[in-house]
Amino acid sequence: MAVFTFEIVRHGEAPVIAEILRLPDERAMWCRAEAWLSDERAVWCRAEALALRIENRDSAFIRVKNSEGATVVRTGVATALASIEKCSCVACPLKRELERGVLAEASRRN
Repeated sequence: MAVFTFEIVRHGEAPVIAEILRLPDERAMWCRAEAWLSDERAVWCRAEALALRIENRDSAFIRVKNSEGATVVRTGVATALASIEKCSCVACPLKRELERGVLAEASRRN
């Protein structure tokens, strides 16, 4: 079983473990909707989803480590959010969530 640890890291602060993702070795055990995803794509999708939940986005980045402790993804929150915006899937749930967040933020400013 592949295990990935997602951390939120800010300059000058200790990393905070945000979540742990366990991917089964058997693709048949996965949710049908995610069965086509490779481990790498599943990890990146989870990093994008985590970026949506981070409030102070300017100074944060996301680091993902595999079960051996090696860093497999290190991305700024802004990069992960930009990746969601550029998603080619018209039914992307992360894209819808990002748009809702942008609209809510705009309404708070007005």
